[in-house]
Amino acid sequence: MITYDIKFCDQCQSSIAAGQRWVRQKIYDPGSNRQNPAYLHFHAEPFPEQEGSCWEKYQMEREIARTAMTAVAWATAAAH
Repeated sequence: MITYDIKFCDQCQSSIAAGQRWVRQKIYDPGSNRQNPAYLHFHAEPFPEQEGSCWEKYQMEREIARTAMTAVAWATAAAH
């Protein structure tokens, strides 16, 4: 019996082909009753004509969001 474990990139939504390098991020949801973690999958290498990989783009988006939240927190604290 042949089984296929097809993965899709959580950034670009395209499939991750066999032989392509990819990154898996483990996600624990403390609000969930699930004991097992969930995983996000990303392409580790950029496609032709791209500046960065899906993983790099995801990390950059997270950093921008974190920085924005920190700026809002500082602005709120300074206003009080």
